[in-house]
Amino acid sequence: MSRLHVTQIAGRFREAIRPDLELLGEIDGLADEAVWSRCLAAHAIYMATGCSPIEAAIAVWDGTGDNGIDAAYYDPNKKRVVLVQSKWIMSGSGEPAARDVASFVKGAYDLIEASQANFDARLAGRVSDIINRLQEPGTEIYLYVVSTGASTLSQPAKRHLDDFVRDVNDGMLEPLAGGMVFGLREVYASIASPANEGDVDLQCQLFHYHFVRTPYPAYFGMVDGLTIRSWWQNNGGRLLASNIRHSLGSTDVNAEIRQTATDEPEKFWYYNNGITIIAADTLQAPAAGATREAGIFHLRGASIVNGAQTVSTLGAIEDEAALGRTWVSVRVILLNQAPPDFAAAVTRTNNLQNRIEARDFVAQDQQQHRLRQEMAMEDIEYQYVRSGDFVSSPNSCDLIEVTTALACATGSPNMAVQVKTGLGRFFNDLSRPPYLAIFNPSTTGSRAFNATLTLRAIELWIETKKATYVRKAGQSWGALVHGNRLIASLAFAARLGALIDVPVRDFLLQTPHEGEAFEELMAETHSSVVNELMRNYENRHLAILFKNPSQTTAVHTVALNDLETKQFLFYP
Repeated sequence: MSRLHVTQIAGRFREAIRPDLELLGEIDGLADEAVWSRCLAAHAIYMATGCSPIEAAIAVWDGTGDNGIDAAYYDPNKKRVVLVQSKWIMSGSGEPAARDVASFVKGAYDLIEASQANFDARLAGRVSDIINRLQEPGTEIYLYVVSTGASTLSQPAKRHLDDFVRDVNDGMLEPLAGGMVFGLREVYASIASPANEGDVDLQCQLFHYHFVRTPYPAYFGMVDGLTIRSWWQNNGGRLLASNIRHSLGSTDVNAEIRQTATDEPEKFWYYNNGITIIAADTLQAPAAGATREAGIFHLRGASIVNGAQTVSTLGAIEDEAALGRTWVSVRVILLNQAPPDFAAAVTRTNNLQNRIEARDFVAQDQQQHRLRQEMAMEDIEYQYVRSGDFVSSPNSCDLIEVTTALACATGSPNMAVQVKTGLGRFFNDLSRPPYLAIFNPSTTGSRAFNATLTLRAIELWIETKKATYVRKAGQSWGALVHGNRLIASLAFAARLGALIDVPVRDFLLQTPHEGEAFEELMAETHSSVVNELMRNYENRHLAILFKNPSQTTAVHTVALNDLETKQFLFYP
């Protein structure tokens, strides 16, 4: 590709991205190369997340004190932080320098470690927001190096990016980091392709279909998995041009869609919500007009507005026999007799349903019913069904708080890692660990609530300790911020876990989560962790270490051995 393609990209940016940056005052007085570089950063955010153009413009950080990061955005759909470094290369050849990629990676590490020192004050609010997102369990981080040059990096530059991804993912239960390189070819294609989006024609055989005549024409029926796969293979993401979300990749929900289609295809129609298609109009083949058992339709200007994950997942399955036995409900809404804003309304309202999360299925678990009854007998309210109006109190707790507390109360470092990397996996399968390890017949309501009260006290101690730090950096600070779950696990393992298997009334009388012995235990626990970090992990990024099962276990073992040499007198 050539300088001409770079010029054409600049022309598109002049129309589509530059006005938003000008509105925000982000390019005042800048030379053209700097302007186009910021436009490229905004486009990369838009390309990676599918956010709105103005959101992409707001995500641009480029400038004094950006710490190597030209744009940053949190994608709530994928629960992913996207960081971008952009380089405008007018010649269309060459690639970003290794030193620039190294600076980019260092900035990413600073965000992971919650260190703001190297960022300019103008970015303080936005940096804090990204740091807070990265501290949420399960949040991923993806680094994009984007230029109008080569689609590959030099080996030294590539090594910086690869080492970062390897370091963050090392020993993780699930990968949390990724790195991507986009050059002129990919940027040009991403700009050129939207002109064709929405201009998709689909051929399908609709089975057992019905026609809705008023107020606007529509069809609904069933299609087989092979048809959907052919749609995806022929059109890819263009099918989803009008959807608010594109394919989310390897998620738990998509894994279940795939498993059902391959293992139990005859049940797919019963389990799946189906897909909704909007189309400019349709032609029905004359041969299909005599019966509604099956009809062949040609959909013009089609786009899938709901069911993107179903389509993209089925599109990647190779088992044709299983797909042939997989049936999917389909609605086709025609726009040729509808008002101009109807397509947008259909897209928006079809995606407004409240999301069903894996944790919602605990409402059917008898262990949760039993725990609620046992807590109620001690005048404790236990809210295990998701609710927007629940507020925790000295006499109440909810599922998330209890799950976290019981996991830490096991004293297991692996459980601490599970909590740190995301509670979602506790609820993925209620018939297996880790859920079954903490919610089983031996878990009593009193143990669950006492563990919760204890964890609240531990968290209060940690927050109080953090407030005493002037310099928010180093191993001691990092242990409090990133090792909070390990500290809780150690405190339970060393002493507190043996004190929670009593009735709530007795626990409140004995108050092992308060007083001098508790304060001493917490101080010694923190000190034991910090000492081990200083001995053997001084150069490790703690945000990564405490999500790594093997390294967390190693720290836990040494610290617990140290704590077991000490005495903590909780009761006379």
